[in-house]
Amino acid sequence: MKYDLILAGGEVLDPAAGFRGVMDIGIAGGKIVAVGPSLPTAEARRTIAVKSRLVTPGLVDIHAHIFVNAHDMAGDTDRFCRASGVTTLCDAGSTGSATFAGLRQVIDREVRTRTRAFVNLSAIGIVGTSRGGELSHFPYADPEGCARTISENPDLAIGVKLRYGPGLVWEYSPEPVKLARKAADMAGGAPMMMHITDSPIPLPELLAHMKPGDIVTHCYHGRAHGIMGQEKQLVLKEVVEAQRHGIIFDCAHGRSHFSFPLIEKALDQGFLPDTISTDLTFTSATNGPVFDLPTTMSKLLHFGMSLDDVVARSTAAPAKILGYEGTVGTLKPGANADIAVFELRDGNFPLRDSDGNTITARRRLIAQLTIKDGRVWYKRPPE
Repeated sequence: MKYDLILAGGEVLDPAAGFRGVMDIGIAGGKIVAVGPSLPTAEARRTIAVKSRLVTPGLVDIHAHIFVNAHDMAGDTDRFCRASGVTTLCDAGSTGSATFAGLRQVIDREVRTRTRAFVNLSAIGIVGTSRGGELSHFPYADPEGCARTISENPDLAIGVKLRYGPGLVWEYSPEPVKLARKAADMAGGAPMMMHITDSPIPLPELLAHMKPGDIVTHCYHGRAHGIMGQEKQLVLKEVVEAQRHGIIFDCAHGRSHFSFPLIEKALDQGFLPDTISTDLTFTSATNGPVFDLPTTMSKLLHFGMSLDDVVARSTAAPAKILGYEGTVGTLKPGANADIAVFELRDGNFPLRDSDGNTITARRRLIAQLTIKDGRVWYKRPPE
């Protein structure tokens, strides 16, 4: 047999690869081997009809948390990912140099989702405490250990994570950003991801110490010193210039970082996120308002982002940042056979942001089927 599996008759959409239209996808040996109309089903061991369904690359969530407080999603990671079309995920700094081995063990033993991770500048990582955040005490900062952890785990660790916000850093100045950038440089010029929600100082003062390839995450929060400054009317010129020069802006929904009023203004001004992600944790996956990546994508569709832009920023764009360009987040022949199949359902869907605002979306992406490495990983039960 030429194919192990053919997905037949779906509305294929992979903007990065230039695929759009009704096509079949042929899979063999865990790889995509053909994309085109009317592939010969007689040459396939199995055929799944996906007519009238949207077929995209498997989704890539560049900001989630597997191991906050040394547990969080942990062994539940696959359950949340496969039911939402996510085949690849990045842990955004749950652990630091002293706790990374625990994350590594969980991923190696319990998680099948393809995973990368940022290493927290704080040695202890994200651990809840009444005494402040992970970098509220300067001795927790461990740039050398962070860089060493990245260098010693090249298959998993990708860069440095810094959460910059009230109670999270030891001083309200650019010094924590400069130290995180130093750690990334010591790790061979790795990217730095910086959380900016409710920053104590203006965002341009922090952007000045970032390099192309670094990531500003939670770019659509509606709190202090965001992409629109304190006035919250126009995207700051420094933000526009930073994006133009290669600094990446990631939306990372989360429980506190996604404001509908700000999103509407930003999109109306043409400021789109470079990547779409969830900041998923066990709580936000079960109680909302995040739930999953397709829900976050649906919210941005409601505010006017095109389906092409939403898919590209949830597949190829994050895959490139994670070092998977051409092998994940695409349907090109030769890529890993990671595929998500959705219903783009019409209706009236109430959706919430992180501040309690509600909109009624007219369309919503609902995952129907997830293929990972050429195998069916999830099939939505009949309703």
